[in-house]
Amino acid sequence: MKQLLIILSLTIFIGCNKNLNETKSEETMSYEKGPITIPLPRIEYGFVLDSFQVKRDTVEDNWTLSHMFSPYGVSQWNINEAAERAADSLVGLRYVKEGTPFIILSAIGDTVETAEYFIYPKNIVDFVVFDFRDSVYVEKRSKQNEVNEKIISGEIVKNSNLTFALDQQLKDINMTGEMAEYVAGTFAWTIDFFRLHPGDEFKVIYNEKSVEGIPYGVGGIRSAWFKHKGHEFYAFQYALDVAGTQTGFFNEDGKKMKRPFLMAPVKYSRISSGFSGRRFHPVQKRWKAHLGTDYAAPKGTPIMSTANGTVVAASYTGGNGYYVKVKHNETYTTQYLHMTRFAEGIHKGVYVEQGQTIGYVGSTGLATGPHVCYRFWKNGKQTDHRAEKFPSSIPMVDSLLPSYMDYIQPIRAQIDSMPITHFIEDNEVIDSIQYKL
Repeated sequence: MKQLLIILSLTIFIGCNKNLNETKSEETMSYEKGPITIPLPRIEYGFVLDSFQVKRDTVEDNWTLSHMFSPYGVSQWNINEAAERAADSLVGLRYVKEGTPFIILSAIGDTVETAEYFIYPKNIVDFVVFDFRDSVYVEKRSKQNEVNEKIISGEIVKNSNLTFALDQQLKDINMTGEMAEYVAGTFAWTIDFFRLHPGDEFKVIYNEKSVEGIPYGVGGIRSAWFKHKGHEFYAFQYALDVAGTQTGFFNEDGKKMKRPFLMAPVKYSRISSGFSGRRFHPVQKRWKAHLGTDYAAPKGTPIMSTANGTVVAASYTGGNGYYVKVKHNETYTTQYLHMTRFAEGIHKGVYVEQGQTIGYVGSTGLATGPHVCYRFWKNGKQTDHRAEKFPSSIPMVDSLLPSYMDYIQPIRAQIDSMPITHFIEDNEVIDSIQYKL
């Protein structure tokens, strides 16, 4: 009897397993015949399009909101109300642009196709929603965007500039402009970007902003390296406080950001004559403008370039005596007059750094005693440099230096190891690699 029960139990168990196997086989066969596909909902701008009747149109020449709305059952009263609300500062839509595609959403089954929503994209990120269901409601919304760190590198080729080199990779006029401003702003007082040389190179770690996988903007730079006329320049962004409210760029030695210009071209001096529109000239014995600042100092005192730049003149005239003129960028130029002699290696075309000795105090030219007349040009006009307002730098305290050096070590190693993207003359990329960090 016991054996019979065991046999019956085994029979039932095997039968159950057989049924299970058959069920799985049927499911597999069913799968092999082809999976059942459930279509995903179509979503654009946060709207499930399957819940509406969808029409698409494009703004034509000289169109207004009225041209967009009136064919879809929106009254002139509501059009005027929508236009007023769209022009509000929170929305900022005062006109529609030719060629911009927009979407009209109507209720399913509405044969008249009266619009419930209009969706108008302002740019790749921002769009405006017009809601006409109950009353007029207008709102600016934004697509979700991502920020990723990337690195870009390049070189300056003959007859090109930084913008050209950046655009070869970014291929977006807005991103190229933003990146150029960030890089030029970081090295504004060390490199004259209007006089770059073929062979100059750069590497930049930056934040790339993208939406739906499409890059559209630069969210600042983290660090950068630039090689100009054989000189290498590093810049690392670093927060001086825990909250990150005080940040600045510092070089590879952790030195504080230099002022755009030194306050004076000589040390241990005094101002013997200031900038003036009318001064009695001590040699010519007549009233005339003095478009510079005189710093009296002993003969032979070193004269320093007040900022990085290129010497555009190192010469002599009867009035100026021995003088040096330095162009810093497209905006600023300085001049140093009445030198007794030039410093070694100073001549037209040489690159000088802030604080570098370019000559020595003398009294050559129209001068009654040893001094340097310091002249300052802004946009081609001589101005009083002491009245200029330059952005102040944020000094790094000594206690932060060890942590700063630890912080930049891996970043610098990363920058140093990255190859330069090179181009040939027809702009074809030879070695164009963009690294995602």
